[in-house]
Amino acid sequence: MSISAPLGAISGGELTGTEFGQRLSIHDQEAFQINQDFYDRHANSQHLEVYMHYAAIERQREAEDPRPVPDASWTVAYKTLTGQKHKIVWGDEPNPVVVDDEVNAKGPAPGVEGTDTEKGTGATVGGLDSHGEPSQVSTAERERLYRALRVASWQAVFYLITTDILGFTAASKTFQEMGYIAGVLVYFFFYLLAIFAGQVIWKLYLSLDSVKYPVICYADLGERVFGRWVRHVFNIFQSGQLLFNVALLINGNAQVLADLADFRAGTCFLIMCLVFYFIGAFIGQIQSLKNFAWFANCNIWLNIVTMILTLYGIATSAPVPQYSYHTTLGPIDVSTWIPAYAHGWFNQVEGVQLAVFAYGGAMIFPEFMAEMRKPHDFWKAAACAQFFCFFTYMLFGLLVYSYQGQYASILPGLDFSNRAIIYANNVIGLFTIMIAAVLYGNIGVKVFYENVLRAYFKFPSFLAGRGRLYFALTVIVYWAVAYVIAVTIPFLSALVTIVGALFILQFTYTFPPLLCVGFWMQIDALKGDRPWEPGMVPGSNRVDTWKDKSRWSRGFSKFWYAKAFLILMFVAAVVNSVLGVYAGVKQAQSSFAAGIAKPWACKGPSYPTNYGSGV
Repeated sequence: MSISAPLGAISGGELTGTEFGQRLSIHDQEAFQINQDFYDRHANSQHLEVYMHYAAIERQREAEDPRPVPDASWTVAYKTLTGQKHKIVWGDEPNPVVVDDEVNAKGPAPGVEGTDTEKGTGATVGGLDSHGEPSQVSTAERERLYRALRVASWQAVFYLITTDILGFTAASKTFQEMGYIAGVLVYFFFYLLAIFAGQVIWKLYLSLDSVKYPVICYADLGERVFGRWVRHVFNIFQSGQLLFNVALLINGNAQVLADLADFRAGTCFLIMCLVFYFIGAFIGQIQSLKNFAWFANCNIWLNIVTMILTLYGIATSAPVPQYSYHTTLGPIDVSTWIPAYAHGWFNQVEGVQLAVFAYGGAMIFPEFMAEMRKPHDFWKAAACAQFFCFFTYMLFGLLVYSYQGQYASILPGLDFSNRAIIYANNVIGLFTIMIAAVLYGNIGVKVFYENVLRAYFKFPSFLAGRGRLYFALTVIVYWAVAYVIAVTIPFLSALVTIVGALFILQFTYTFPPLLCVGFWMQIDALKGDRPWEPGMVPGSNRVDTWKDKSRWSRGFSKFWYAKAFLILMFVAAVVNSVLGVYAGVKQAQSSFAAGIAKPWACKGPSYPTNYGSGV
């Protein structure tokens, strides 16, 4: 999992409509920015068969859509540089609104929430009402914006997912904890599970998304399968992951900056973290980050440059023992199986959790599909990108472990003695990771503001009057909490383990099997009901409810062994999560006991042992 994961789509609204080069009018850009929930707020309150009916219509439309898929950004650049600008396919072809008689002309079915136009308001998108709230959306406007957004090809999505390889730095630590064979098996096993998760999310999206009831984020899938309470759970985990990612970035950048300054007096870990707190809290006041979307396009190349520089530095110079928490440098020790120096089972659990980071991008897969011209092709992007990440992590981890053995660390960009390469490498790294932190922080604040402060405490829109002030204060508090986390758990590998186990693991390994079995059981239960058609009150076609044993029996009995296996996968993921959090806590405790790092101390975990002795 990249600490700077696909930055555009992860927002669920902030950068949506920009990262794939959509050529939207100023009016449409304002609509996307101001009205993050420009779709019907009650879109997730229908019965499953309603979503599936309209999703089938939408998939048929997509299959018959004759429009070419717009070129990806690098294809545009190539055609421009080679004099083929006239051959560029843009995303702004005429896109007339097709009003389907079945979807719109009849109006909403009895008992189905309609849009505001269907209710007679006739409002359109693009501004704030008298109360500072985003104005509502007409049916035609919703459909036009829905299709204006969908321009990406599967190749473009593949490219954006592959920006998720910044986390390759943790791969060497996995092999250091587990050895060659166990490390390879762990990465391969989680790779297979990640492919499964991607296909589950893809199938659910195709079955539930339509212009009438669009799916725009992971929480939409959870709510439509299990209900509103699951949406809250997913939003909590998403908010937590974003917050802890910011803490990780503050922690890692602080150690890099101190190293670049040669750990001189004044490079106190608390102060270094504070520097990045102020930078983030200041830049985070910018509400719209759509002009940062270019970063996602160049980030992969910067990461590859840093990877090559790191491998060259590691291959040509000796490791620095302090980064692997050693005091002296001895012979390199590599192990085929679990290394003898890896004392404590929690070290192996930590290695497993670090491998989880390799495939942690599933949280934003629905956002990618929401911008594809043909989301049916998403499986290609996911499968290819996940293999690319698997190959990259394995290559980097195996090479570094082979050269450094027990001295491989979670900060390989600092863990060699060639200072010239370290400076070049980490100047690039500081820039890319700080931009990532700002984007994560901005997105995280908006997720928290929209899903907590506005949903539960009725805060105004952050673009209206007092809302701007509340947003600014929220940014300051958000970064302050991230700072507290970073300095309270300074041991970076322990913090990464906790984040991976508590948050990242859930979206790729815990939630997908649960969503799959829940959706599958409902599909099988529906086979005993009358088919639902527009004009029928949702639920009136059902012969029983989930309060009846008959519905549970019908939903679970067919292929019960496969459904039971999915439930076991869910339970295993939960157990893995609990063990991972425990291992991270134990790792932090052992580092505190050994004096490697202490909470709220000037000496960071990677600092020289004599740091501060002369101060």
